[in-house]
Amino acid sequence: MSIPRDIDVEIRGSGPALFLLHGWPFHRETFRKIVPLLEDRVTCFCFNSLGMAFDGRVDRSAGLDFPHHAERLITWADRLGVSEFSILAHDTGATIARLVASQAPARVLKLILLNTEIPDHRPPFIPMYQKLVRLPGSYSVMRALMKSRRFRHSAMAFGNSFFDRSLIEGEFTRLFVDYWFEGSTRYAGLVRHLVGLDFSLVDELENVHRDISSPVMFLWGADDVTFPRDLGEAMAASMPSCDSFHAIANCAFLPQEEQPEIVANHVRAFLAD
Repeated sequence: MSIPRDIDVEIRGSGPALFLLHGWPFHRETFRKIVPLLEDRVTCFCFNSLGMAFDGRVDRSAGLDFPHHAERLITWADRLGVSEFSILAHDTGATIARLVASQAPARVLKLILLNTEIPDHRPPFIPMYQKLVRLPGSYSVMRALMKSRRFRHSAMAFGNSFFDRSLIEGEFTRLFVDYWFEGSTRYAGLVRHLVGLDFSLVDELENVHRDISSPVMFLWGADDVTFPRDLGEAMAASMPSCDSFHAIANCAFLPQEEQPEIVANHVRAFLAD
């Protein structure tokens, strides 16, 4: 398959198409533990959302709100020659996935949503970060903060993202902390992606949910405080096309990082059904 140069995607595996959409502040490597467990059954299309691409560059005319990300993904599917696909998505990526499923119901076969936005709920600290990163000198300030292990493990950074906080260090820090501060261009893309997200749309997701006909499975870190389990369960219960909700023990905001085998087993069973 020929991949257009302006689409930042890695394609692995064989079988029906599965689009994988990351959240913020991550990129496609957040699914690095999942893809090897799925690629014998599906073709995994691991996208980087605009603004989170590896070179960090963003066309200044491009919209970076949730609807524009959704429209862009449908266009990318057309350009890649993929007529039907399922979606596995996390966090803000799962909000984009829901918009795609509501706008292109004949094309989206199934949705698997990991800890994601909930109507009338705001993730802790995100509104603050949207303001902070707009300030002059934010690159230097954030870079200095993220160098501190104490800050990385705090609630303002990744402390509440993990049940097992030892996973913050090492590979995760290299991929999702150090990576963004290797140059101001990458950081600028990270910032533009964040400030482009209009969370007022999240409060309208119940309307979006009514337009989704694809079967939906929720996989939720049971110990998440970013998107609490009880709120996730209530959202799932009110969603007409929800097939199932699975809370994953010993896991917080990042099921794909902490319990990849359990996530992959659920995904394989759901897609095979």
